[in-house]
Amino acid sequence: MTFARLVATFLLSLFLATAASAEGQRVILVLDASGSMWGKIGGKTKIDIAKEVVGKVVGKWKAEDELGLVAYGHRKKGACDDIETLIEPGPLDAGAYMAAVKAISPKGKTPMTEAIRQAAEALKYTEKKATVILVSDGIETCDPDPCAVADELEKAGVGLTVHTVGFGLDDKGAVAQLKCLAEKTGGISIIAENADELESALDKTVEAAPAPPPEPAAPEFNVTGHVVMADGVELPKPWDQPAWSFTVSNNGEKGDYIRTEYGATFKAAFDKPGEMIATIGTDLAQVEIPASLAAGGTMKLEANLNAGVAQFKGMMDAANPLASEGAAWAISKADGTYVGTSYGVAPKNLLNAGDYVVKLSDGQAEAQQPFTVAAGQTVDVVVTLGAGAARVKGTYSEGGDALPDGTAIELRKAANVSGEKEYVATEYGNDKVFKAAAGDYVAVVSLDYAKAEVPFKIAAGQQAEVNVNLNAGYLAVTAAGATAIDIQKGEKALDGSRTRIGGEYAAELNKAVNAGNYHVVAYGEGNAVIAEKDVSVTAGQRTEVTLP
Repeated sequence: MTFARLVATFLLSLFLATAASAEGQRVILVLDASGSMWGKIGGKTKIDIAKEVVGKVVGKWKAEDELGLVAYGHRKKGACDDIETLIEPGPLDAGAYMAAVKAISPKGKTPMTEAIRQAAEALKYTEKKATVILVSDGIETCDPDPCAVADELEKAGVGLTVHTVGFGLDDKGAVAQLKCLAEKTGGISIIAENADELESALDKTVEAAPAPPPEPAAPEFNVTGHVVMADGVELPKPWDQPAWSFTVSNNGEKGDYIRTEYGATFKAAFDKPGEMIATIGTDLAQVEIPASLAAGGTMKLEANLNAGVAQFKGMMDAANPLASEGAAWAISKADGTYVGTSYGVAPKNLLNAGDYVVKLSDGQAEAQQPFTVAAGQTVDVVVTLGAGAARVKGTYSEGGDALPDGTAIELRKAANVSGEKEYVATEYGNDKVFKAAAGDYVAVVSLDYAKAEVPFKIAAGQQAEVNVNLNAGYLAVTAAGATAIDIQKGEKALDGSRTRIGGEYAAELNKAVNAGNYHVVAYGEGNAVIAEKDVSVTAGQRTEVTLP
């Protein structure tokens, strides 16, 4: 058994044991979506392992148990407040839950402690029993002390349990944090470093978990269902656990929710007879069928998703494959109706037969490709972005110091016939990479009042190195008693006026400006000029001026 499958087996066991330990469990999964989740275990990314496990959990989740979802680090880099309750705890809507899970794309930090607190609060842990299951691959990277917060939650709650699961951790600090979070709240902590240790840990977990109550006698079932992908074609993995959602039928329209069953084949005991609508779905394929259960009778449902598989593959150009796991594949019907989005270099989706358009996006590069899905068949969809990249770096002077983090780098298309340079994207900082379609571009670099432009080309499948000389220095002006300081061009216009560059409403000014001649003016009360002076700024140097 591979390491990734062992991790999946443990997580699934922990989820099912949690839900089986008492009726009406209230559980939130806290999923680590920090940047390190792109790391691999046994050739597979940690985030993909986690998503697979959640899919198995959802496929076997009991209707009487509530399940919510919290993620962190999935929206922005370097933010300790990047924590989001994606699904509030409540009856499981498998389709909505898995759509939220699949959309998660790791990016940022690891504020796991505050994420656990947010999950506990969503579960109303001070009023009711609640369970939080944390899946993390790293140490807390924000301020809170995990042990202190766990102690605080334990004292304030009426039955909060936190289970923790670590992925291939070698950081002793992270191991200690996960262990403390679990032990303080009476939970279980598993740190798996290899297959044998994980197997042993699983045994201990099963022994430590409270024995579930005896299973009630199975009721006589009165409803059976079976769904196929297409005529004569059974549902393949990983789509073989579809959700059957039943609602009341009000003259053919969906009414109140009744219940949900899971599996390509299921048997169930329905409490009430009546006219219903069964909505069967897995991944991006779905079908609705009418269902009628007579009083004291039985109902046998046979459904056909009439679906096929789309296997996507991205290419930067004819020779270079797409390499970004964060690439997005937005799928729409031919009429423009949105269907869903997948992520990665080569995702695979189950779709109803029909005509579609997929839009591949990677950075600022986009490309669309129409395709057709036939029932029971697999179609290969190759999308070529015809794109490359540009790495833009800036210096104050030729061969001088690098520009600071406050620099703005703007990517624009080369001027069209009207002279307009169409905006594409902006990044802040220095040494930034833009991905865009092949073509002619302009890099516009600015810092304070300094600005420079450099034209360049992006070739498909290649990365252009763009070095921008801002040709700038710093102008520092001090004027005691001034209420404002202005920077003006050194050269006067024909009418004797000067063009204003910028300024500050203060007695001091420190700004980057392009090399050249300037005129600085200090203003006092009533906007009266109290001092002025001509100055010169040299690229890569600092010019300090005191007025008067």
